[in-house]
Amino acid sequence: MSLKNLNELAKESQKKFFDYKKEEVTLTPEFKQKYSTYFHSKANEKISFGKYTTVVETAGGLTITFPNQWFYIASYFIEYLVALKEYKKEFISLLKNEKNSKELIKKIKDSGIIDDNTNQKIENSLQGSDIEYFKKFLSDYNWWYGSKTIDRGDYFVSPILSLAKVVNVTQSYIADLAYNLSEKPELLTSLKNSILSPSILNKPNEIENSDILSSDSIREFALAVFNFFYKENWDKLIEDSKVKDSKINETKYEILDYKSFKNLVGVFDSPQDKSSLSSSNTIRYFESPIHNENGKTYYFSTQWNATGDYNLSFLNLQKFIEEEYPKYKVVQENKTFKLLIRSNPFSIDNFYNDCINLNLKYSNQLITRYVSSLATKPFVILSGLSGSGKTKLAQSFAQWICEDEKQYCIVPVGADWTNREPLLGYVNALDNKEYVLPENGALKLLIEANKVENRKKPYFLILDEMNLSHVERYFADFLSVMESKDKFKLHSDVEQEKSGVPFELSWPKNLFVVGTVNIDETTYMFSPKVLDRANVIEFRLTEKEISNFLNSPNPVDLEQLEKKGAIMAADFIKTAKNNEFEDINTTNLNETLINFFSQLQKTGAEFGYRAGMEIHRLYQQLTVINEDISENEKIDIAVMQKLLPKLHGSRRKLCLILETLGNICVNDMDVKKAILENEDFKLYKEVSGKLVLTEGVLYPLSLEKITRMYKGAIDNGFASYAEA
Repeated sequence: MSLKNLNELAKESQKKFFDYKKEEVTLTPEFKQKYSTYFHSKANEKISFGKYTTVVETAGGLTITFPNQWFYIASYFIEYLVALKEYKKEFISLLKNEKNSKELIKKIKDSGIIDDNTNQKIENSLQGSDIEYFKKFLSDYNWWYGSKTIDRGDYFVSPILSLAKVVNVTQSYIADLAYNLSEKPELLTSLKNSILSPSILNKPNEIENSDILSSDSIREFALAVFNFFYKENWDKLIEDSKVKDSKINETKYEILDYKSFKNLVGVFDSPQDKSSLSSSNTIRYFESPIHNENGKTYYFSTQWNATGDYNLSFLNLQKFIEEEYPKYKVVQENKTFKLLIRSNPFSIDNFYNDCINLNLKYSNQLITRYVSSLATKPFVILSGLSGSGKTKLAQSFAQWICEDEKQYCIVPVGADWTNREPLLGYVNALDNKEYVLPENGALKLLIEANKVENRKKPYFLILDEMNLSHVERYFADFLSVMESKDKFKLHSDVEQEKSGVPFELSWPKNLFVVGTVNIDETTYMFSPKVLDRANVIEFRLTEKEISNFLNSPNPVDLEQLEKKGAIMAADFIKTAKNNEFEDINTTNLNETLINFFSQLQKTGAEFGYRAGMEIHRLYQQLTVINEDISENEKIDIAVMQKLLPKLHGSRRKLCLILETLGNICVNDMDVKKAILENEDFKLYKEVSGKLVLTEGVLYPLSLEKITRMYKGAIDNGFASYAEA
């Protein structure tokens, strides 16, 4: 009889496993009946089948719960296992009765060298390729994915676990299933007739209330967790639950249905009981108890004994939650367990690096300004050259930090928008029980952002070409609610919703509005009321930036950014809500603001208390978002975004003021002579291949803008912050 190449069979088996879609398995009645008959004839053990789960009670009192998927996984390794049994037969025939065979096999395994006597026996008994294969079987366990020596009865277990990448739990029962199926090949036909259905469970949504799963009972806690994740799927399995063995770093799939899950919570009578377990029980548990009460210590484990004084659960529930759903953390307070939302600390570097990798040409400073502005106040205006990437930046950050595309909405503003209806909808005049929602999704986004379960998720309303219509007309409700903390009044029916729309809505702290604007003959200017309530970020392209782009003008696939920063979303919301900052020295900021105030006052463009408060908040958020940013940069950004946007007027009105403001932006320099009237002046100079700020310039962003406005006023007789 010819031996087959175990290495090739192993790889073929593994490929079948990797191609498996992890579908849910519903076994046929025929298979259940045939397998039960075979199982009962083999040993004095019990087996019962659930819809997706099988439970085995061994003669030794061990209860093993496993998903029906394991039957399918086991079937992929039958051809390999049948061939492996032939090798075992040859071993028994040739070497089993050899003197000190155990020591001999171990020595060959450890050294990889077959002694002359054994070599001779193999060559006398086998022919052709069988000789080479069998020698590899004895001396090279990696070749056939083995681990335990071939004289052992469970020699077949480790290669199957290794190939299937499953953890070594529940007595390695997946290998036993494969062995049973290989003994009875006729079982395979009815197994393959089983019903496969796609995975049907989605990841749970985040929750707002941290104590939603509070419980004084460990059993109730376990049930509450399951209910929270799968409350509408009692008869469906947990998908892709991760279980980890302390001895193995690999993680794979362990699945339970509700019926079996509710019986799997157990307890040691005391902490000492754990140490008294006999080695034969091989119960794998986790060292840290999850609960202590009345002298009893509760553990979660991968395996448990159904008899005796201890009973450990199959699933490490705490680790399952924290590994499979990293947004959540299980904590214990006295006798109460709570599920908290855990978020990785927000890192602007992650977003910047992801943009760079995607060929999005945004500077670190621009990204810092944008994200910090969002965290300062949930209304940001992106102004500048058409096609410079304003909408792309807003969309990129939204897709990066949101876990679902329903969390952001891009709305093109129409030139005919004269009231709030395009954003907030209206009550149907013919049927006042119906509320007409705008098709662009703006109101739906506002409703979703207001839901309690969504308040740890950011929502973005992106208004593209915001100034195609008068902003004050269609956006008046937003401007008012933003400041007054009042609510959007949508209809008059306090008692019930109309078409799913409540009678009023708040502006939730997780909603951010971003407007993009172009300045040309088709657009309208912003009033001070609008500018005062927003952070305005101007987009300008430098010669170097456009040159770099033209060297690699590749299209950008924003789908590659999707959800990459979602794990940081909750922390970003927390940052945006924060009103308590560390005490930092703002003396230089205050002196600069007072200087600007006195000059702006001369043109009627001075700022009030609100702007002063928001400048301080922006200054603090810039520090939080990017700790590497310098003091002068923060002051420069604040001036550029909150003070200069309201500047506009004639040459006579502006030029002297701009000259004075320019002098505040430099140190020991006649700004008019050196910069405003000097065509050759450069803000940055190249030193050793790097651009370095020209000596004496304090606030380059503001100075560059002031210079352009000054020259515009000279050339055109009029200038404003918004440029065509």
